[in-house]
Amino acid sequence: MNSKIQRKLQDDYSYEIDGTMFMSLAKMNRTYSDEILFQLDKYEHSLPVDDHLVQVLSGVVIHEEPLFFEISYVKPSDALTLFLTVKEISCDEYLDYINLKKSLPQAKA
Repeated sequence: MNSKIQRKLQDDYSYEIDGTMFMSLAKMNRTYSDEILFQLDKYEHSLPVDDHLVQVLSGVVIHEEPLFFEISYVKPSDALTLFLTVKEISCDEYLDYINLKKSLPQAKA
């Protein structure tokens, strides 16, 4: 899917969300998808820049039941960050990402 959603923040950070990721977020419970978007808003500016690779990281949303997720994105030095996909992962996969230092800090909206 080629459509993109762009979010503009008050602090002049902006990024795009690919249509595939947008549809995945729309299928989630809103409590979880809102929390994922909050984490992207909060940490997008500190993600590492790489002009040539799709990068992957993980995160967690803690509510009644935790949701562990994986995000893929592209962050070139000369363009907006583009978040490509989000998918649910297991706790073990999330812990692997923590060991690799590829996880978002835990944050609460």
